[in-house]
Amino acid sequence: MNKYLKYTLKGLGIVVGVILLLYTIVYFYVSANKKSIIKQVTTEISKRMNGNVSIRDVELSFFTNFPKISVVLHNIVIRDTMYEKHRHTFFEADKVFVRVGFWKMVKKQSSLTGLRIEDGTMYLFTDTSGFTNKYLFDMKSDTAKAGTKKGNNELKNIELKNVRFIIEDLQKEKLHNLLVNKLDADIKEDNDSTLNVDIDNNMFVNSLAFNLPRGSYLKEKSFAGKFLLRYDKGNKQIQFDSIDVNIAKHPFNLTGRFDLAEVAGRKPQFSFTVHTKNVEYEFAKKLLTQKIDSALSIMSATNKLDISASIIGPIRGGEPLIRAWWTARHSDVKSPLVEFDDCSFTGSYINEIVPGLPRKDPNSKIEIETFTGKWQGLPITSEKIIINDLNKPTLICDIKSSFPLTTLNDFLNSAAITLSGGQASVDISYKGPLAKNRTYNSFVNGAITIKNGTADYNPRSIPLKNVNGKILFQNSDVLVKNLSCQVLNNNIIMEGSAKNALSLVNTEPNKVILDWSIYSPSLNLGSFTSLLQQRKKVVTTKKGLGNKLESTARKLDAVLESGSINLSLKADKLLYKKFDATDVTAYVTILQNSWQLQKVNLNHAGGHMNITGSLEDKSANYHLAKVNVELENVDVSKTFAAFSNFGQDGITSESIRGKLTSEINASLALDDSGKVYPSSMDGVVNFSLKDGALIDYEPVKKLQIFLFKKRDFANIQFAELKNTLEIKNQEVKISRMEIQSSVLSMFVEGIFSMKKTTDITIQVPLSNLKKRGASYTPENVGTDRKGGPSIYIRGTPGEDGNVKFKYDLFHKFRKDK
Repeated sequence: MNKYLKYTLKGLGIVVGVILLLYTIVYFYVSANKKSIIKQVTTEISKRMNGNVSIRDVELSFFTNFPKISVVLHNIVIRDTMYEKHRHTFFEADKVFVRVGFWKMVKKQSSLTGLRIEDGTMYLFTDTSGFTNKYLFDMKSDTAKAGTKKGNNELKNIELKNVRFIIEDLQKEKLHNLLVNKLDADIKEDNDSTLNVDIDNNMFVNSLAFNLPRGSYLKEKSFAGKFLLRYDKGNKQIQFDSIDVNIAKHPFNLTGRFDLAEVAGRKPQFSFTVHTKNVEYEFAKKLLTQKIDSALSIMSATNKLDISASIIGPIRGGEPLIRAWWTARHSDVKSPLVEFDDCSFTGSYINEIVPGLPRKDPNSKIEIETFTGKWQGLPITSEKIIINDLNKPTLICDIKSSFPLTTLNDFLNSAAITLSGGQASVDISYKGPLAKNRTYNSFVNGAITIKNGTADYNPRSIPLKNVNGKILFQNSDVLVKNLSCQVLNNNIIMEGSAKNALSLVNTEPNKVILDWSIYSPSLNLGSFTSLLQQRKKVVTTKKGLGNKLESTARKLDAVLESGSINLSLKADKLLYKKFDATDVTAYVTILQNSWQLQKVNLNHAGGHMNITGSLEDKSANYHLAKVNVELENVDVSKTFAAFSNFGQDGITSESIRGKLTSEINASLALDDSGKVYPSSMDGVVNFSLKDGALIDYEPVKKLQIFLFKKRDFANIQFAELKNTLEIKNQEVKISRMEIQSSVLSMFVEGIFSMKKTTDITIQVPLSNLKKRGASYTPENVGTDRKGGPSIYIRGTPGEDGNVKFKYDLFHKFRKDK
């Protein structure tokens, strides 16, 4: 054993001695031939490049790459011929370790087998005129020919440490700036056409800009990984398949290809795909250019995504084509228009919608499919959501949802409408700006369907029950179709539209015009006396959620408060207190504080009525009405009864009969219950009463004391009675009126007053002394007739305030007037 150890130590001593001997020989050779070696290395580099090469010093290193021998080049500099003009050094490094074959170096043959560069910079520069120092990569013609010989590719390993690579193209506004912290590349030649490069890499990307104004990819991000590259010499193509790398310490998988030169008509370009999982949306978009990052910032997602992307572009400058796909699960998504919770969907991005147009934001889009999520707790689904033109984003989407109506109260927080029951389903599509919209039209199409809804319209204290129907949206217009409901025990069916409402609601809500139609088989207007009241200034006291829909509700409140309504009403039957009518049609404009009766037609009391006019809120419990009423052949008794004798007690429905045709122009004031303020009546009544009769009319019966006591004053038939009445300040001015009746003929004029100041004169011609038989038919002779010798009776208030009649022997009434 001791003998074996002895020989082993002896052998090792011999080996060490040989190595030391060889090192001494090489050392003295290098020392003796230093200038020659520098010249040889310089010549070797110069043979490959058309540039100016300088090396400050050279030395031999055994231990850096032991046991291999390296020549260490200190302060190597390579510059192109135009350096003095642009001042960008093509290559410089503090140290370059050139691994060489010693015996080949001694024989002055190509001896480069490995390369290590420390603290260096390679700068590829192109100026605005197109000049570039890249020509230094072009091998000299004799070197190129020599390179075709087998065995010329001796470089087996490249190592880089703290080496910066810069590619700057001022003409194409391109800047790549990479700092290689550490790189180890082993090069193997499979055959004459393919090189395999096994890389262990760690670098920092300062800039990867293909278009500087649009920003850099991977800006200020680390890039590290171990992977294999293949270089196809014939096609001048670099490829890598499914390699795993870390970008900013997050794992990615890459596949790519770089076509470095034009071969067989294929222009130089690059393409690669990238995949990753569980990545933050904010982090992922920061890997893209600042322009794309800014564009994608119109939306955000909280939970991590699975992302794939494809990037294809020209190597010699120009914006690449980018496609990206991602999958989100249970993520919260925000945008300027709306926010969603617990969303799951697939999304994609492309920067070239129209092939051939510039790959910029206006030609870009985001597309989201199979979207499910929640909006303020409401379930939302969408088949497709598209955001076009990321410079001025427009949104195209479809939204579906179904929910109880009551859940909208917290979201709307509306002062005007309170929802208390029913279901709603939403199926709408939207096309419009993805921002607050004040200058562009929004385009919303679709419907909200309401079933068995109940609600209260607070400004008018009107409850709505059993609401069923659809609200349609068509290109900024809002339409209501077949909306049936019960309002204050009235069954009605409504339809309506508001043109351009979705645009005006944001800018000029007072200019929104609602065209509304209502049909009811039987409508009781007495239930709607609250409409006469001033709109309540209702203000919600409940704190809302501060969402976009609440803001929209505020705008809708403003529309209902300040907009105008064109109302078309149709009712088979209409009731108001004692008034009833059939076949009613009405066209009404409702403004903020007034109603305009454009045209009202109805059948009443066996005849027909036309009404126009206005109703205006003047103050609390005081409403001024101006009306023009045309009555045609109506039953006067029923009309007087229906209108409560028009606020007077001179002639009542119980005492008058006949068919009335009249035109009334009047103004009057109403309280909130619809009752007339008597002193407010002011107007003119032109009337014609045919087949008329006075039944037990007390003022006329009192004449029996003075005239024809044996005649029947309880039922007086008279010829056509026509006249003009002027009503003002609770007084009715009766112009000279002819009354030809079955009892007597007379002329009446004067003032009938509800203020106890009545003053009426009755002229009874003596021709009445002639007895009139049962077959007597009264006929008018005209008010311009004097009447001949007559008896005058004057009616004025007595001490009790009631009208008292007495003889006016000297016609004092005429003299007083």
